[in-house]
This record gives sequence, C-alpha cells and structure tokens, in this order.
Amino acid sequence: MTPTAQQAQPRAQGVALSLRGVQRVFAGGVEAVAPLDLAVDAGDFLALLGPSGCGKSTLLRLIAGLDRPDAGQVLIDGRSASGLIGDRGHRVAFVFQDAHLLPWRSVLRNVELPLELRGVGKSERRQRARAAIEQVGLGDAAGRYPAQLSGGMRMRASLARALVTDPLLLLLDEPFAALDEITRHALDQQLRQLWLDRRMTVLFVTHSISEAVFLAQRAVVLSRRPARIVEGRAIDLPMARDSATRTQEAFVREMRYLREALERGGGLA
Repeated sequence: MTPTAQQAQPRAQGVALSLRGVQRVFAGGVEAVAPLDLAVDAGDFLALLGPSGCGKSTLLRLIAGLDRPDAGQVLIDGRSASGLIGDRGHRVAFVFQDAHLLPWRSVLRNVELPLELRGVGKSERRQRARAAIEQVGLGDAAGRYPAQLSGGMRMRASLARALVTDPLLLLLDEPFAALDEITRHALDQQLRQLWLDRRMTVLFVTHSISEAVFLAQRAVVLSRRPARIVEGRAIDLPMARDSATRTQEAFVREMRYLREALERGGGLA
C-alpha cells in the first residue's frame, strides 16, 4: 500500500472476527464448509470470493450466528457469534441478496423497523432513519413504497435499514448481484465510501472478481464446495477509488491474481 493510502486510513470502528476450525456439514453428509481458520481485523473490508455454490453464503450465515457450525468456533471480539444479530453490544447487521422490504411500509418505515423492534422511540428512530436514507442517496424517496422503486433503489433502502443501527459488523451476501452493471458499479462506489466514513468491519460475499478488487482491502478466495481458503490477499490499491480505478494497471493486476487463485481452487473450471 502506498504511503498516501496509509496516511488516509481512519481509525477503525468495527469489531475483530476470528474463525477457528469452522466446519459445516448438511444433512446427508454434504460438507459445505471444510474446517477453516480466518481472522479479520477490526475495521477491515474483506471480500469473500468464490464460485456459485461454494459455501460463501453458508460461511456468512455462520459468522452472523444464523446457523451453527458442526465444528469450530466463530468469535466476534473474542465472544461467540451465536445469536449476535441485533445484539446491542456488537451491533451486527446483515444485507441479503434480496432487499426483503415490507411492501406495505414506505422506505422510511422500512428503514426504521430495526429501531422500532428494539423499542426506540418514534422521534429518535425517525430521525435516525432519515439520516440513514440520506446517506444512501434516497432522501427524495423516503415516502415511496417498494413497488415504486427500481432494483437499485430497493437495495439502497435495504442498506440504509442495515446502517440505521450503526453496525460494528456489516455482512453482505451478494447484495448487488441482480443489478445491471452501471447500477452495480455506482452502489459499489457508494458502499466503499460509506465504509470509509464509518469504518465498521465489513464482510462482502461476491462471485465477481472486479467487485471484490474494487471494494475490499483484503480478499479471501474460496474453493469449490466444500469451501476451503485458496488464498488470502491484501488488495494493493489506494484507499480512494472511483470509476477510473477500474481501468488502471494495478486494478487489472489484482484481478489477475484473484482469477489465478480461483483457477487453483477449481472456481473457473
């Protein structure tokens, strides 16, 4: 990393994550995740990259505490991750591939839902929801309903709903995969900036090499199922990135390294 990029790094605000010998075997003996170890520093942005069906989403659910490993431990700041979604001490948020917005609630009321469920008063939760909506660029759409939104706008609303809790750990499971390339690139850039502003710990599951390179400070490449770590690599790019970054030689070089790792793991066969 260049000296300029190092100087630009803000203070980490997230939590540290540690996976120790984590394994998941489904009914019938189907091994989704082989025993693996992984450490993520507080405030890091990590991309989990691998072929479809390799166990990326399963691994993210294990980290979130939405599923339990058959062996090993998932620790967040040294504490078991089981059941930490919504935990006030750790503030873990999950953004799924589908926006999962409630169709009968406006964008504003969808975004304030996590705070409502926690018993936050109406005035405070509305203020925080509006701030999160503004941060993702949806201020003009706060009163609209999901059916009135484009796919990209629905994902922005889903991201705002996750951010409204001020998460220390943000988990994203291919949230932009179904969007067109232009919209996806715009949301990648916005998410990157949100991370720079907040510096929470982020784990982003994707099967897109270019998305992993653009977003992450570090990428972990997984093999075909069962998921094993083929390579973990620090992305050697400046902290500040924009659309021009994707055309630079360093960006292409990082893509090549990750593509080669995917090939070794059988991901491009």
